[in-house]
Amino acid sequence: MVLLKNLVVIGQGAPNQLKDGRQSICVCAYSLDDKNLVRIYPVPLGWLRKWDIFDVEVEKSNTDHRENTWKIKNSKEDWKKLDKWLKTSKDKYPEDKREELIKSIGFSALSDLIEQKKSFGIIKPRIKDFELEQKRDKTIKQLTLGEAEDLDEPFTIINQSDYKYKPYLIYECDSNCACKNKVHRQSISEWGCYEFMRKNLGKEINLKDNLRLLDDNYNKYLLVGNIHKAPQTYIIIDVLRFKKKSENGKEEIMETSKK
Repeated sequence: MVLLKNLVVIGQGAPNQLKDGRQSICVCAYSLDDKNLVRIYPVPLGWLRKWDIFDVEVEKSNTDHRENTWKIKNSKEDWKKLDKWLKTSKDKYPEDKREELIKSIGFSALSDLIEQKKSFGIIKPRIKDFELEQKRDKTIKQLTLGEAEDLDEPFTIINQSDYKYKPYLIYECDSNCACKNKVHRQSISEWGCYEFMRKNLGKEINLKDNLRLLDDNYNKYLLVGNIHKAPQTYIIIDVLRFKKKSENGKEEIMETSKK
């Protein structure tokens, strides 16, 4: 067993259902002590939020050998009482220091992550386009499995495959990328995206604006991670966006034309 301390949640995927029926999310966190990105799973719904600071006791998986990937100690046996192993701080990571934290991690090109077999990375993108790919006829809302008190409504999506649409981002790496195809098309697994689509049925296309993808007032960074059974394939775990600041450190106020 290993105790990981001073972890900051910087991204989490939409829920998926495990084979035994548990609803779980996968969390990407940054270690303030070890200065690296780690994957923590399975995490029950509502236990961790973005920018939470936490400590957790973990163990290695027998089947998942990706870099810096950990399972919560006794996660199956103690599913309803994981607070034995996972302790959150009452304070979140300071809002005015969040973008600097992301910059301190450093930016990579997708080709670097593939070549170095990295589990995670931060990419500064040049965004080309956004797409919603239809996967089924409609989005299916299902009851939660005993964890509705952690959510804002008495239902949730059991897993990502229950949604009508799957979002994709088309971009180029801002740094020098050695990939044969410089334009990347990756799915977005960010939980916030799926929550937006759940709450805005019929208006899913507005997700592009909600993510500020083409808004020049915001800096955007992509937290990407590789897939368990296809480790050279990366998806976008989170689109990190921050309002641009002026030279004096205050958020810029952009003038808009009157209509």
